[in-house]
Amino acid sequence: MNKILIIILLFLSTSCKAQTLINHKIEFTSDLRDFNTLPALREILKDVEIIALGENTHGLGEVFRVKSDLVKFLHKELGFNLILFESGFGDGALAWEQFDSLSTKDLTLSFTSNFYYHSKEILELMEYVKSQDKKLKIQGFDCQPQQNFLINRMSQILMPIDSVFAKSVKVKFRNFNKLYQYENDKDTIRFYKQRDEFVSFLDTYTKIMKENEKRLLKSGTTQNEIEALKKSNQIFKDTYSKIEFGSMMGWPISANIRDKSLFETIKWFKENNPEAKIIIWAQNSHIENKPKPNNSVNWMGHSLKETYVNKYYSLGVDVYSGKNLDYNRSFDFEHNDKNYLAYHLNRFNREAFILNLRNYKQNNFINESLLGMESGGNTARFIAKERFDGILFVKYSNIPQLIKDK
Repeated sequence: MNKILIIILLFLSTSCKAQTLINHKIEFTSDLRDFNTLPALREILKDVEIIALGENTHGLGEVFRVKSDLVKFLHKELGFNLILFESGFGDGALAWEQFDSLSTKDLTLSFTSNFYYHSKEILELMEYVKSQDKKLKIQGFDCQPQQNFLINRMSQILMPIDSVFAKSVKVKFRNFNKLYQYENDKDTIRFYKQRDEFVSFLDTYTKIMKENEKRLLKSGTTQNEIEALKKSNQIFKDTYSKIEFGSMMGWPISANIRDKSLFETIKWFKENNPEAKIIIWAQNSHIENKPKPNNSVNWMGHSLKETYVNKYYSLGVDVYSGKNLDYNRSFDFEHNDKNYLAYHLNRFNREAFILNLRNYKQNNFINESLLGMESGGNTARFIAKERFDGILFVKYSNIPQLIKDK
């Protein structure tokens, strides 16, 4: 009897801790004077249909964890039910079709176009998604073709129909990456030849699917997979079929092309799921409301704000100190400098809090041009109140705890 009582007490203790993690770890304030628990955010977001959760870089594990806690709150308390990751559309759509058979780890690894998300922190979010009986859906919205889950599944699906063509899928996607090399080498002839070959491959793939749809369904491919592949191929075509030499790596044209596609895909999700309440998970620049000074990129957030106005809420992230992962290197940072936004936010001595900026009235650092860390450890200057609807501040973050494929 005593053993049973101990087990029950341990269970209750764990449950309480879980609730605390979801509801009380992140604080909320609208004025930097009164700090409340997270449920105070409900009133601010009651009419919001799309909330974008930023990250100043992709290499901060604690940011992933805090955002995951916020996702759980948004799902449980406010009914948000669709997460769109800054990862491949095809990866996300096809992985979701295998949701029941994929392990939590394999689901995490399916987001192959962003290796930073192959982490313990994202795996824990996937565990929560797995526990919700598909009431919280997860997808990708990126247009970049470097999507291993998609590529492998594309090959598998056509194998019973045309094995020779199916085996060429990986080669065709690998050859797409030559566009970067041809642009770097200033080889316009090979660039346009490779571009057109990739588009022709996409057309052929879609044609084979349409002509053999019944056979595909009999072989085990689902209708949803077929539709997802049609959409994925169309996204690639819309993005790259007319891309000009110099636009793969040139700035700001490469970012403008990509973010136009990102916006169109998010809009497509909303139009096809009008009742859905959407959570976007992406880097800060992609979600911002308006341009930073001296920055000519038309990020997707600009179009989202223009289209959805107050139904769109951008939550930028800022971190005071920690260690950041940037591809194959990591570096320590601390913004103990009054020129940084994080320096001022850190003075309130909180571990993590959301500052709502929509009705922020005080004339202080929130209205000043300050620095923030961005991807690669670079800095950007911006006025917080103009750039975002809110700021999620995290005091300290280490690098993500990466998980291995095997």
